[in-house]
Amino acid sequence: MLFSPLTLGELELPNRLVMAPLTRLRAGEKGVPGPLIAEHYRQRASLGLIVSEGTYPAAAGQAYPGQPGIVTQEQVAGWKTVTDAVHAEGGRMFAQIMHGGRVSHSDITGGLPIVGPSAVAIDGVVRTPAGKQPYPVPHPLTTDELPMVIQEFVNASLNAIEAGFDGVEPHAANGYLLHEFLAPNSNVRTDSYGGSPENRARFVIETINAVVAALGANRVGLRISPSTTSRASPRPMQRTSAPHTRSSWTASHRSTWHT
Repeated sequence: MLFSPLTLGELELPNRLVMAPLTRLRAGEKGVPGPLIAEHYRQRASLGLIVSEGTYPAAAGQAYPGQPGIVTQEQVAGWKTVTDAVHAEGGRMFAQIMHGGRVSHSDITGGLPIVGPSAVAIDGVVRTPAGKQPYPVPHPLTTDELPMVIQEFVNASLNAIEAGFDGVEPHAANGYLLHEFLAPNSNVRTDSYGGSPENRARFVIETINAVVAALGANRVGLRISPSTTSRASPRPMQRTSAPHTRSSWTASHRSTWHT
């Protein structure tokens, strides 16, 4: 079964082996993929599908030093060398679009503020170019700012297609921004984006719908992690409800789920 073909959207996969995103942090200070990254993915092109490492859609969304971005034309050109190498070997590749949210520090984002759904910091330290620092209290995104963040996901997704990716997978797991909205320990909002599971899923759904509108549903997946929490915080750790999130999404649109 693993080696049998599979139709996934508009893609025909030769087998069902999918390479999950692996954080490599080899893109340097400018977040530009180079020859080492291209060779890393080229060597794995025989898999049915490759999903890239988490790639930030805006400078404020960079979570780690050395993480690649897909914002600037230099970054897009760098990724094009990667996808060209994968396609030359007969492979297929999606870009994982990952906004770090509160999982970062201004020493990493070039002084840009760290954002999240609520002013709830992670209980711990983050490694920055200047050494270990406590995680900062994030700026809680306002309802006026949320559309701008959604547009960053859309722009990054369009950049990914320009860079030769076959599709994109917005990252809504592992405690990053989209997951932070889903999780009750990091989202303590009292507006329409917080409280009930349906409200906490709203920002994720709006983001995915916008990306789908720009690229088409056949080129968009979504990674979720309903059985894990949104990293350590002073609030009790609670699990996000997969049925609530899935039902909210199904009622709104459609997607490929990757947990």
